[in-house]
Amino acid sequence: LCSSSGLHAAQNDAKAFRFDKFPVEVYRGHLRILREFRKDSDGVWHDESGKPAFRPHVNFAGEYYLAAHSCGTCCRYYSLNNLRTGGGVSGVSMFDAGDPSPLTRDGRTYVPILYFKPDSMLLIVQYELDLCSTPTPKNQCRQRYFVFKDGRFRAISRTLPSCTQEGDESE
Repeated sequence: LCSSSGLHAAQNDAKAFRFDKFPVEVYRGHLRILREFRKDSDGVWHDESGKPAFRPHVNFAGEYYLAAHSCGTCCRYYSLNNLRTGGGVSGVSMFDAGDPSPLTRDGRTYVPILYFKPDSMLLIVQYELDLCSTPTPKNQCRQRYFVFKDGRFRAISRTLPSCTQEGDESE
């Protein structure tokens, strides 16, 4: 487990890196939805794998739709689409967790969970450690902050030894 100083550092960083400190204006014009998302005759949205998906809408950095996709147990990948231009952004693949699971520098598997808001450039990544290991130890978490600017993700913190509570995962 983390030391109390590690938790204190994470809490201090959480105060410095808040969504409202990285504001952007939210695009409210016509949405250009990429072909990887489609709506069936019943009005249900699906991703390129045919799995149910949320309706594409601006949910990140003012004009983007950031979506999580499942590729199996403890396997997930993300897509990032600019709904103003209709273009995709490839840089989000740095947060994917395929099969086999990615490893931390100290050899632990992780699944990244992303937290974000429509009116902010801030992206909070929580790395859930050993989530799918057997036998499963008590889950631990690490956290890092990124800013999305000029089509790129830039880390603005080191990887912290514990996670803060960010509420529900963004869709």
